[in-house]
Amino acid sequence: MDDSLQHRRESQKSAARLAKETFSFARGTQASGGARDRRRRDGGIHVSGEERDNGSDGGVRFFEQSGQTRQQLPDETAFQKSIDAFDTSQLKGALEDMKNTIKGEEDRKAFSEVMGQLEKVFGQIQGSQDLDKFTEHMDEYTRSIDREIEQVTRDLPQEMQESINLDLPELSEDLPLPLRGMKSSSPQVVEGPWTLNQRRKIVRLNDAISRVYKGMQDVPGPTKKEIVSIYKAYHAARLTLAHSWSHVPLDVWDFLWKVFSVDESINMHRLAHISMLARDMSEAKVPFSPPQQLLAIEAMFNEGWEDRALESWKRSMGTLGQESAETYKDFWALGVGMHCRAGNLEQAQRAASKLVEKRMDARILMPIIRSLSEQNTEESRQQAWDTYRQMRDLLGKSMKLADYDQVVAYFLTAGQTENALYAFVDMMNDGQIDLTVQKYMPSVVANKFFVGKWLKRLIGAGDVDGAYSVVEFMRAKGVEASPIHLNGLVGAWQRSGGAQHLAKSEQVAWEMIQNRIQFVQARKVQSSKDLKKTSKSAPAPLPRATLETFCILAENYRLRAMPDRLAALWDAFRESEISPDAFMMNQLLESHIQAGQHAKSLELYGFLVTERGVQPDPYTFSALWKTLAVNRLHIIAPDMSAAAIAETRRLFAQTAAHRNVFDAGMDGQLARKILHSFRRVRDPAGFLVALTSLRDVFAFAPTEMLVLELVLGTTKLSWDAPAQRRKLLQAKRNMEHDLVAWCAGDVDKLQGDKRGVALYEYLQRTGMAQLGGGEDEAREALATASKDMGVYELLRPATAEAA
Repeated sequence: MDDSLQHRRESQKSAARLAKETFSFARGTQASGGARDRRRRDGGIHVSGEERDNGSDGGVRFFEQSGQTRQQLPDETAFQKSIDAFDTSQLKGALEDMKNTIKGEEDRKAFSEVMGQLEKVFGQIQGSQDLDKFTEHMDEYTRSIDREIEQVTRDLPQEMQESINLDLPELSEDLPLPLRGMKSSSPQVVEGPWTLNQRRKIVRLNDAISRVYKGMQDVPGPTKKEIVSIYKAYHAARLTLAHSWSHVPLDVWDFLWKVFSVDESINMHRLAHISMLARDMSEAKVPFSPPQQLLAIEAMFNEGWEDRALESWKRSMGTLGQESAETYKDFWALGVGMHCRAGNLEQAQRAASKLVEKRMDARILMPIIRSLSEQNTEESRQQAWDTYRQMRDLLGKSMKLADYDQVVAYFLTAGQTENALYAFVDMMNDGQIDLTVQKYMPSVVANKFFVGKWLKRLIGAGDVDGAYSVVEFMRAKGVEASPIHLNGLVGAWQRSGGAQHLAKSEQVAWEMIQNRIQFVQARKVQSSKDLKKTSKSAPAPLPRATLETFCILAENYRLRAMPDRLAALWDAFRESEISPDAFMMNQLLESHIQAGQHAKSLELYGFLVTERGVQPDPYTFSALWKTLAVNRLHIIAPDMSAAAIAETRRLFAQTAAHRNVFDAGMDGQLARKILHSFRRVRDPAGFLVALTSLRDVFAFAPTEMLVLELVLGTTKLSWDAPAQRRKLLQAKRNMEHDLVAWCAGDVDKLQGDKRGVALYEYLQRTGMAQLGGGEDEAREALATASKDMGVYELLRPATAEAA
């Protein structure tokens, strides 16, 4: 059977069933009185004035109105028949809406054929008996389609029949059914006088509620996505529900409240959602529980209805604010917060006293401390401090570091650095030192270590502005901060990314750099006057820049692509006489490599070493050898092989050109990386030249472990799997056999430092075997490689001997 025909027949059957259900729904609606009410509203009873004027009995005339057309009916019998008749206009409209929602072209054609069947009988339906006949007709039409499908698929294998049935989509899944079943254990909006479009929104809301309700049976509380899905569905159905709030059961309201009221860490729009839901519940005359009333007041306040929220809060004092109420503490805490935000500090203090007098949590005073600090008058500053001391005394040992940090943050944000200092001293000394009664700052406070502790805490909390205000305040008191902590502040400013913070970071860092340069210049002329410390009464200067200061600025300028500023920084770095210069260059190279910008790291190296005269160190080359493609990629493509060999040889030439920085010999890790680089790039000539150069120029002898790695062709010897163990043991036996043959049985040549020589020559013999070719070809290959690698003059005898 043709698949398209099968699909079309199934679509016709689904469409016929939908039409039947739609007729049943329309019939039930008319039977409930909807059609009767419409006809009595559209029709009319008119008493003839002429007959009344003629003195005869008043006559009654009957009319039927459809739109703007009014037609007089002959008598009351005709009028009653008109009332009982079935109006198909709404039914036609509903079916047309259904047709428009169908997506597939085949399904649309099938539905059109069904509507063609309906058109034949629309004009024949006059009453309930005709509706029954129509239902029977549609049942027979559906059965005829079933018989046709069964007849065509009868000869097909059973598996194919099942496959066809499974592949056929159900048309009803694409349509918002007007009579969709709502049997569910979850809360559901009940059946109502909805239009087709309204019904779709209600069905979507019920579906969303069912899904989330089912998920919450396994995991308490909804997820972020579930909250969003419920909100979207409810927001879309709100206007529909507003026409008939009575169709929303109480358990639906409770479920929506439970979903929307979860913590703001999950529902970031918690109060906005609750505000909307509370308004709808009020319109629906739904009773609120005490916690719901309290949350609704808070949501109302946060949504901008401050006066109404405060008025509602005051009206609820006699209920929610009673000592016996479950909301007693939360009610007065909410009042403190709202009155503080509204600027009614007297009301806030009275509300707070309700809890303070009951010896409840004194942290209720926190909003009052904040509001008093923000007023920033002499009186309010003192009141803020007194309120803080009151809270601290009430909390006693239960006051936590987080409480102190919060109070300090309030004071710093309001520009009350002195109060912040007093509170921080309280925290550090457990209230044993009261700076408010001391004329001078004690030495335990007036030192860079105390300032450093404070700055570290503030920077760690992300309060960089507060940290800077502390620096300036302590400078005014003659206390200089440590450069370590100032560098931390500069770095924190730059990590924040704000324009103002970047400007401040540069300002402070360059002032530190200038102080360093001035110190160096004064030291050169040996001027005791210039080196003399400032008096205690004068503000303390910023500390002198350190190497870390320059590194932080250099990294920032590199990220922001500011080469001119970077060049100026290098000039200042040279003037500051901070050694070694290579350290900062190495940091920049490593940062480029970590970011995958290997070409830029090589460009930076060339710029600094060639143009700026920076002397590299061994760590510089450890970074540079990481930039090679062979050390970045797992596999080198064949077309990249020649370029990779040339690149590796050039870098070795750079390393050899600065061989003077390896006076103490080359580090084993760097030498290992060099040899593995030539092995992986498959350059046996370069490998032999590098091996010889490492011995003769860089005073490096390969270890036994490195030799085994190079022979096995791996950077990680493994002993885990049996096959790996066998391979490693075999390589070890082969090496020992070769070494014994080399020393002609004189095992003394394999002991101590002599063993390093033996391992070197074993590795050299292995490399020569890989090089292959005749003696002349090998000599030419080695000479070419040594020239490319910048060691031809240094290794001429050795390469000739190797060949």
